[in-house]
Amino acid sequence: MNKNIIIPTGIAVAMIALFCYLSSGLSLIVTFVPGVIVAYIFYFIFCFKNDPAPRDILPIYFLGIGFQLLHFAEEHATNFDIVFPALFNGRSYSHNLFVTFNMIAYFMFFVGGYAIYKGIKPLMMLAMFFIAYGMLGNCIGHIGFAIAVKGYFSGLYTSFPNFFLSLILLKKLYKTRLYKK
Repeated sequence: MNKNIIIPTGIAVAMIALFCYLSSGLSLIVTFVPGVIVAYIFYFIFCFKNDPAPRDILPIYFLGIGFQLLHFAEEHATNFDIVFPALFNGRSYSHNLFVTFNMIAYFMFFVGGYAIYKGIKPLMMLAMFFIAYGMLGNCIGHIGFAIAVKGYFSGLYTSFPNFFLSLILLKKLYKTRLYKK
């Protein structure tokens, strides 16, 4: 079997297992696990048989990571680690777990960008997760959370820039797919 199938599949399974293990209530299961599934689909659509064009993708991708860091700052300042799991009948995440989890995630997103730069297909799964969930799904989730609480929800404001950047990235990835066949 091909490493470009085995490794991304292993990454997806490991991510799902980790999110299920760490989830307070259903918080990560309902939000992050579907993001992994969408990322896995994106990997096979955009990366498996194609090489995303680093010059087209990476400037926007890394700008997205910058906005994600600002998003984390808003979440951190507005107690996301407390209010997010409460939506799903979970206990607050420990502050240390919340910060460590996010810092490891951002490192992995940089690894995903490096994989696009170097053409390391299996690790592009990490980039696809950032695009699928860290950018696109994050905004959709925060809008849903705000609707659920009938007002502002931690992280709402800074979730919007990456939503729009994700649409640009998906368009560029799709164009790369069309021209590389």
